Amino acid sequence: MLERLVASPCSNPALSLEEALAAYAEIGFRKFEAFTSWCKSALNIDGDPDAYRNGAERHGLRFVSMHLPPVGDGFAASLDRAIQGAKFAERIGAAIVLFKATSRENYIRAARPFLDAIAGVSVTPVLQNHAGTPITSLEDFREVIEGINDRRMKTLLEVGHFHKVGVHWKEGYDLLGESIALVHIKDQIGPQPVPFGTGEIDLPGLFRHMRSVGYAGDYVVEMEVKDKENTLRYLAEAIDYVATHCQEETRE
Repeated sequence: MLERLVASPCSNPALSLEEALAAYAEIGFRKFEAFTSWCKSALNIDGDPDAYRNGAERHGLRFVSMHLPPVGDGFAASLDRAIQGAKFAERIGAAIVLFKATSRENYIRAARPFLDAIAGVSVTPVLQNHAGTPITSLEDFREVIEGINDRRMKTLLEVGHFHKVGVHWKEGYDLLGESIALVHIKDQIGPQPVPFGTGEIDLPGLFRHMRSVGYAGDYVVEMEVKDKENTLRYLAEAIDYVATHCQEETRE
């Protein structure tokens, strides 16, 4: 199962890319989800993709997913930027890109031209729910999916951010179903992330369910705890927790 667990910069946003790659590799991760803004380890899509890829490989890591620049009110320019980001993601080896927009209207308006533009690019675009963004609730997600109405656009099951707004991961799965190409996992008490196994989210049940429906993708592990000085220890413990409590999912 270790091969399907992915480290996220959101856990340690103050680390540089080199620091993050070294730290996550040391505790056992072999996959990394890249950001293009917000955190110190963000990638520059105008930079050299081969240099980024080689840098990750030096630590025994590879990029598997990447957050794209959002499509915003400067519509044409930001759409071009998202398309450029998808092509950059392919070059660094990331097979999944998180498609983003600043409003549900922009999601719907931009999706078709974005999908057409990346038709020859070897990446799978996904929509992500995130509390406080245009896709926060189940209703938001449904509106965007129905508005886009294109099977080429897949989805991300964001367990923690659903929990934050009172939505059980199973409700999220029931909406998204076979369109799910990536899963983000946390444990939480209410809106606050906590170490795995100490919160309210039934992670073993999630893994059992995803296995039962044939999900074969990755799980991005997120750890945004209050005591940030312990984040790396909690991430190592999260790997052990999954191995110990999700045995059915870990068998190869």
